[in-house]
Amino acid sequence: MRAFRLGFAFLLAALLLISRIAAAEDNPLAAEWAKYRGRFIAADGRVLDTGNRAVSHTEGQGWAMLFAEEFDDRASFDRIWGWTRDRLQRKDNALFSWRWDPDNEQNPVADTNNASDGDILIAWALTRAFHRWRHREYRDEARRILADIRGKLIEKIGGRLVLLPGADGFKTADGGRIVNPSYYIYPAFAEFPRIDPSPQWARLRRDGLMLLAKARFGKWGLPSDWVVVGEHWQVSAEPTLPPRFGFDAIRIPLYLIWGREATNARLSPEVKFWDAFTDKPIPAWVDVNDGSVASFAAPAGFQAIIQLVRSRHEPTPPPLPTIGDKDNYYSASLTLLAGLARRAVGK
Repeated sequence: MRAFRLGFAFLLAALLLISRIAAAEDNPLAAEWAKYRGRFIAADGRVLDTGNRAVSHTEGQGWAMLFAEEFDDRASFDRIWGWTRDRLQRKDNALFSWRWDPDNEQNPVADTNNASDGDILIAWALTRAFHRWRHREYRDEARRILADIRGKLIEKIGGRLVLLPGADGFKTADGGRIVNPSYYIYPAFAEFPRIDPSPQWARLRRDGLMLLAKARFGKWGLPSDWVVVGEHWQVSAEPTLPPRFGFDAIRIPLYLIWGREATNARLSPEVKFWDAFTDKPIPAWVDVNDGSVASFAAPAGFQAIIQLVRSRHEPTPPPLPTIGDKDNYYSASLTLLAGLARRAVGK
């Protein structure tokens, strides 16, 4: 009997090992998640922006929650969510202060304003977590956040909806709104009606695409990181910031593909710009007004998104870049996000 039990235990262990190997082969990104988790997430769940003095943002917390859910890592998800909820969620509403600065020991959350992309990412991760693990707290928290996003961050201007980057500010003296097109996270908008059946999500998705069609500037027809939407729906590059297609706008193609909104017309300006650099590295940014470019190359995370876009029609696309040993938090995040986007659309 003892020999039978030992043999049965050995068989179970072997089957478990085989299932884990099969799961890893089915999702090779799991190794990238392990790499990311070990390098950028502290034991308490705080995500470290290693390219910016190890501050933490709601953007990073939300991305890490998405990663943990994608790879069925509930322990990490709960740590990241717990730190985010306890340290960044505001007391007066369900939104989150956008940044935690470890260098400011007396007041690490000096700016309590939120960032709508971070709020959206956190709510999206909670929505997905509820459907994976069926824990009602995730759903209830997501609904609270979504109600405040709809009530405080979505406004009507010129008969259409716009997404404010934060609850405070972002309004111009002449009645316009300052908007960041990369904050429109199209795959999240598609999933929110599963737990928050408001028609605003479909409208925001539609009006965001209309905004993007108007936010095309200069020689290449590229969107800038920040734009101004006038009260008659005229769109221009935000005049007080560098008018660049750069570190924010690079996420626009990512979310278009992930949200299944990536038509050739919507991505052709970016592809034409990238294809212009056949004999030298693609620069990290381009000024959409005068065409000047950065003196340094686009980091590896940008390259992952570029390859994602370029290979979207290939029946068997080549592997995307992996997280390199020297990649900082932002570049590594984009690399892993590109992998998740390709996985989500089946390419």
